[in-house]
Amino acid sequence: MINYRTFIIGIFLLSVPLTAQFKDVSFLGDHQKSGFGQNSVFADSVKKKLVTKRSISAIFLSVGGGISVPLDSFRTSARVTFGILGRLEFSSTSIFPFVIGAQADYFSYNAPDEFKTIHLLTGYKTKILGLGLNIEYSLAKILRSSFTMPFLTVDVKTNMIKREYDSDDTTLALPRSESRISVGAGFGMTLFIFDFVVKYNYMKNNSFIGVYTKTKFPVIRF
Repeated sequence: MINYRTFIIGIFLLSVPLTAQFKDVSFLGDHQKSGFGQNSVFADSVKKKLVTKRSISAIFLSVGGGISVPLDSFRTSARVTFGILGRLEFSSTSIFPFVIGAQADYFSYNAPDEFKTIHLLTGYKTKILGLGLNIEYSLAKILRSSFTMPFLTVDVKTNMIKREYDSDDTTLALPRSESRISVGAGFGMTLFIFDFVVKYNYMKNNSFIGVYTKTKFPVIRF
C-alpha cells in the first residue's frame, strides 16, 4: 500500500525549488522596472534601436485682408480703409517656434474732405504697396491653450507710395511717388487655419495700426 505520509512529504520537497524559482523571476522583474537591472548581463544583451528624429517642413500660402487706421500726421490726409494682403510662409519643426514668411499688402486711402478743401483739391488718394519679410514667434509653450495658438510677429517692408490728386496747382508739398521703409510689430492668434493679428506699423509720416485676418493653405510639405 502507498505510504501517504511519504507521498505528501515528497510533493512538498518538489514544490520548494519551483516556488523559489518564481520568486527569483519576480525579483528580477522588480529590478528591471525600477531601473536597477539596466546594467545587468540581461540588459547588456538587449540591443537598443536608435531612432533618428526627422524634421517636418511645409510651405503655406496665406491670403486675407484687414483694416488700416492711420496715425499721427497720416490721419490728416487718409481715412480708415480696408486692404488686402498675402503671405508665403515657411514652417518647420527644426526652427520651431519661429515661422518665416515673405509678405505683400496693398491699401488705398481716401482723403478727408477737410484735407481736400485746405489744399484746393477735388480728389486725393494715397496708395501703398508693401513688400517685405516677416517672422512669427509662437507662444504655444508659454501660453498653453486648447483652442488657439498665440504668437508675436515682426516685419520689415519696403513701401511704394503713390499719391493721386487732380491738380498741380496746390499747396500740397507731398511728392506723387516715393519709397519708404516700415517696421511692424504686433500680436496674433491662430485658430485652426485662421490668423487674427493686431500690428503697429511705423513708417515716417505714414504710420498706422492694422487689424488683419487671413487663412492658410498648404502648398507643399517635405
